Amino acid sequence: MKDSLGYVIIAVAGLLVASVGAVAYRSIPPFGDVLSVLMVLLAAVFARTWLSWTGLGLFATLWALMTYVWTLAGPGGSVLIAADGLGYGWLAGGVVAIVVASVLPRKLLVGNDVQS
Repeated sequence: MKDSLGYVIIAVAGLLVASVGAVAYRSIPPFGDVLSVLMVLLAAVFARTWLSWTGLGLFATLWALMTYVWTLAGPGGSVLIAADGLGYGWLAGGVVAIVVASVLPRKLLVGNDVQS
């Protein structure tokens, strides 16, 4: 039961982080971009710490899918993530943040006392 609730929470976190980041990355250039990428990094580390690789994989997949949705043109032709420097910074920064979370040593995340 704990694991299934964890997957639901991480799935919602992936969708929320992508949505909030897609809106906030343009807020105060370039600090909004940096803070949005930091939010992705913290959420990815949280997902990997809580549910290991499956949690990180779920988070990364849903973050990528939702971010892709926000790059598509809407009914009026507008997009939420623009194809400019800030938009590319948000996309590339989010990917780099997830990669950084995946290469962190497990011992750094959970310590010595936790057995898997």
